[in-house]
Amino acid sequence: MNEALSKELISKFDLHPSPPAEALHSFDAQELVHEEGMRNFIDCYRPLMKALDNQAVAAYFGSWCSSMALAVQYSVSMYSAVPVIALSRLSVHLIPSSGYCRIAFSLRDWEIQAVPKEESREAWRHEVLASFYRDTAAPLLRSMSRASGLSLGEIWGQLPTKFNYYMELFAADLQDSRQLGTLQEDYDYLKHSLPAELFGMKRNPLDVVVRRIEGLADPEQTVQMRNRCCLYYRTEGGSYCYTCPRLKEEERAARRAEFRQKAASGQR
Repeated sequence: MNEALSKELISKFDLHPSPPAEALHSFDAQELVHEEGMRNFIDCYRPLMKALDNQAVAAYFGSWCSSMALAVQYSVSMYSAVPVIALSRLSVHLIPSSGYCRIAFSLRDWEIQAVPKEESREAWRHEVLASFYRDTAAPLLRSMSRASGLSLGEIWGQLPTKFNYYMELFAADLQDSRQLGTLQEDYDYLKHSLPAELFGMKRNPLDVVVRRIEGLADPEQTVQMRNRCCLYYRTEGGSYCYTCPRLKEEERAARRAEFRQKAASGQR
């Protein structure tokens, strides 16, 4: 089980048992919870992602951190076991790739822990999620907020969009109804039962209403609107995404019309 989970953590979530060889810059997470350390990270990441300001860096960082959070959620639901993630073990890596820069994570002293036999799964689940968000994710995002000037709510707000997207993918791959039920139950617990103070917020930032909008290419399909703006428009050559909540509906409709007109022209 541990070997299978470890492989999925690497391939699905970019969470590694050792620093990736292609990393250009690496940072100890313990240093990033201090403003000076996070400013150093921002200074390295900003030119690699071609950000026009530090707030764009913060939004992207929040989005990449959702991969680590998803790794925890997936492990809990699919394996009832989790990688031991703590600031003292965690490193963050910047990896330039095909014109952009991704963020990967690695853990020193790689260790997978299953549900203790003497503990209920529900109690274990709570402690795993609570400790991750309280002791690892929240300190990192608070530090990024202080160093970048982007509000903590905007940074946490990057997570729900990615979570909802990947939860749909995970569910679509499951044939076992019991496992599907566990996946949904665990996600519901994360959104609706995990106390807001663990995130350093007045409300749980993952407990959001998902709005769906007409797909760009197909009027019969819908896609999720982003929970918060990803600030792509504040990168070199960037613009508002089609699914951005800041985009006016008339602008969204114009983009659909333009996209479909070009697609139709290309078919002829």
